[in-house]
Amino acid sequence: MAHLSEETLTLLALGEARDAQDQQHVASCPDCAAELASLERVVRAGRAEPPVLTAPGPGVWAAIHAELGLSAGVAADPLAGSRGGDVLDVASEDAADEASDDARDDATSHRTGTPADDGAGHGGATVVDLDARRSRPRRGVPYPLAAAAAAAALFVGGISVWGAQRVGLEPDPTVLATAELEPLAGYTARGSAEVDERPDGTRQLVVRTDPADVNGFKEVWLLAPDAQRMVSLGVMAGDEAVFVLPENLDVGEFPVVDVSNEPIDGDPTHSGDSIVRGVLDA
Repeated sequence: MAHLSEETLTLLALGEARDAQDQQHVASCPDCAAELASLERVVRAGRAEPPVLTAPGPGVWAAIHAELGLSAGVAADPLAGSRGGDVLDVASEDAADEASDDARDDATSHRTGTPADDGAGHGGATVVDLDARRSRPRRGVPYPLAAAAAAAALFVGGISVWGAQRVGLEPDPTVLATAELEPLAGYTARGSAEVDERPDGTRQLVVRTDPADVNGFKEVWLLAPDAQRMVSLGVMAGDEAVFVLPENLDVGEFPVVDVSNEPIDGDPTHSGDSIVRGVLDA
């Protein structure tokens, strides 16, 4: 069975279906359905909102403490009070820290008698000891939360990079030969074909045609120049199809690409009714 191309599966995953026949093919082809499901997961991951972090279990800090060889003074789990599925809102913790800093600044101002600015540029300006503020310890983001956030970022980043490679950044195949497919008697459709060599060394024939009315199904063939010998590659579902070529198939011996209109009669031979045809040129 011929499978849909990676380009077609990617468009389907993005919700940009090009042909109803592509959908029908996916419904009947487990391999293409599995590939499409994988691409859809990548798309959902890329479009999803950032995950909400929850407090990790007590074993996380214990493992971090042991791995980093920290002192006994910080052995207690800093998130012991955040259990039970509480959501860790990093922005809220930062805001609370800032509020605490401001409160300490106000208290210092009252104790020292230093006037505070009224916000409009009037009155005396508050003198802030920058060195003191830098040296004052802040709670910040706890180690376990930072570790969990880093792990989540690496995981999501890995998915994004993998998805990008899968969708558009994997190495392009090497084009070995191409053909312009011209219409035969009774048809107006045109098309193209190319033989590609993938990075793993496998060869594939990619065939594209204009829509054509057929009374059965479209089948792709490679013919000898005299058209007396031929190899069937399979059924073409839709207007684009990819066929993996057998390793021992000599394209030079069968250089003619032919797409035929085949009736559903159980006869495996060529119907003699060709839609388009062209010769591969290396």
